[in-house]
Formats: sequence, structure tokens, C-alpha cells
Amino acid sequence: MTLTWARDERPVWDADKARVIGGAPEGAFVIPFHEGDALPGEWFVARDGDDVVGYGRLDIGWGGDAEILLAVDPERQEAGIGSFVLARLEDEAAARGINYVYNTIRQHEGRELVHDWLVVRGFRGDLDGDLRKRVGSSPATPARTPRSDAATYDAGADEGGQAPGREEQGGYVDVDEHRY
Repeated sequence: MTLTWARDERPVWDADKARVIGGAPEGAFVIPFHEGDALPGEWFVARDGDDVVGYGRLDIGWGGDAEILLAVDPERQEAGIGSFVLARLEDEAAARGINYVYNTIRQHEGRELVHDWLVVRGFRGDLDGDLRKRVGSSPATPARTPRSDAATYDAGADEGGQAPGREEQGGYVDVDEHRY
């Protein structure tokens, strides 16, 4: 599998978003959109060849934080696509000078699994609140730059032996045990 990442220049609700995002468990997302509706925030698409396999959204608020949304094609979950999307969103946020990204996990089946998946990747917070992760630079950590608008990823490749969570403390986490 070779994944590519690109910004959706004019994001609208369409059949691919309905399939990928609408395929999430009931209650995971609020979807008040109809075909052709413009979407808020910055949207990105993950593809495997010509197939849309995931989406990411970065919604930058005031105060130095950005809410993220990520969704993976239900038929392609547990293949590392979610980790790919999350890493690209973190890179996009860091490149814009964002301090923290956060995600609120809504009530739905599998909520605890999503919580644990994010915690393994360096997010902190309660199941009933926002989970946050620092992505901006600190004196000891230079800001990352996005890999590119056409970043590629080989699911079998090792990116330096570091877990996608880029944990600031603690040991190595085997992310193969925690794919979403």
C-alpha cells in the first residue's frame, strides 16, 4: 500500500466523504451536510492509488489550538491509514505554528478503542473531554514541517523506529497492537 496526502482545495460533502465519514459508527460524527455543501476547516484526503481511503480535517481556532477530525474507510481500517492521517495532521498543524491539536470523542460504539488509540499516540485527556497533544515547537523541540502536499507513505517502511505517537516521555509503544 502506498498512501498519498493532499489538501482538498474546495472541500464539499460528496459521495467519498459520505462513504468514509458516514461509514463510522453511529454517533461518532455530527454530519449535518448534504451533497455539494461546503465544509468548514481545512480538509485533506488520503489515497491509495486512485482510491480515497481516509480524510483529515484541521479546524484552527483562536488560542493556538486546532481541532482535528480523522476518518478511515471502514473497509480499510486496521491497516495503518489512521496513523498516516494523524501524523500528517500533526505535521500540518505544527507547520502553521499550532501549539496543540485536540479531538473530542463523541458517544458511540468503539469510543474506548478510539480513546486508547489516541493515548498510545501521545494524546492526553479523559474519555469524557478533549484529548490534546502538543505538536508545536518548544525550546527543546523544533517545529516540524509538513512532509508535502503530495506526501507518500509505504505502510511497510520504518520511519526511524519511533512510534507514531512521538511520546515525549516513556518507552516505545508497539503501535501494531493499537491500529484503528
